[in-house]
Amino acid sequence: MTKRTALLIGAAGGILQEVARGLAAEGHTLVLFDKNEEAVNRLAGELAAQTKTEAVVGDITDIPAAERQLTGIVERHAPSILVNGVGGDTRVIGYADLTTGHFDETYLENVVSTWVAIKVCAPRMAADGYGRIVNFASAGGRTYSHFNNAAYVGAKAAVIGMTKQIAYELAGSGVVANVVAHGPVATARVAGAFERRDEESKRTVLSRLPMGRYGTVAEAAGSVLHLCSESAGYSTGAVIDINGGLYM
Repeated sequence: MTKRTALLIGAAGGILQEVARGLAAEGHTLVLFDKNEEAVNRLAGELAAQTKTEAVVGDITDIPAAERQLTGIVERHAPSILVNGVGGDTRVIGYADLTTGHFDETYLENVVSTWVAIKVCAPRMAADGYGRIVNFASAGGRTYSHFNNAAYVGAKAAVIGMTKQIAYELAGSGVVANVVAHGPVATARVAGAFERRDEESKRTVLSRLPMGRYGTVAEAAGSVLHLCSESAGYSTGAVIDINGGLYM
């Protein structure tokens, strides 16, 4: 296995922290990008004993600033693995209560930020003849959601469509782009939202999950790590469903 450089956007998130640990164990160099300075520096410190690690504090939704930061990262490191893990919403909001602000916010966070990272990183990957791009969607983006809202579901569906188009445009370059569509995974944020429900609501939520439980962070990270690997070279434009049977 060739040791490469991986850029993780939203690296301090629950799933991406586990992905970072898996990539570090494989010996890849890591560039950890997140707006949470304390959390991303803590993760970089944890992993520095295993591999070369750089923490970059930035807000991927500040598109002009993020583009400048990402350009610098590409110039310094030429990452050949890119994981776009920003996004997520635990707000259950009916369609009639949504505003255009909800749509603007979630499309910027999930779609536009993913696009700008690819826009900056993929040309260098293509020039080098190798790249792995993994974008985060959601089971909600594959169907409907009990757990979110129409703005979020629409944005995650857009991530899937955008990724397929980008995969098509990059096909033949050695760069593949794929999507992971997680169902409910017990990250700290999601588990916290679950615990704030009353007991009847908790039972209702679990009854809607065929496996009767949330996924673990390790289960969520496993498929991401595969799509980051050399063995994923013939998979592009694919959507990997990780949802315990919620969507089949």
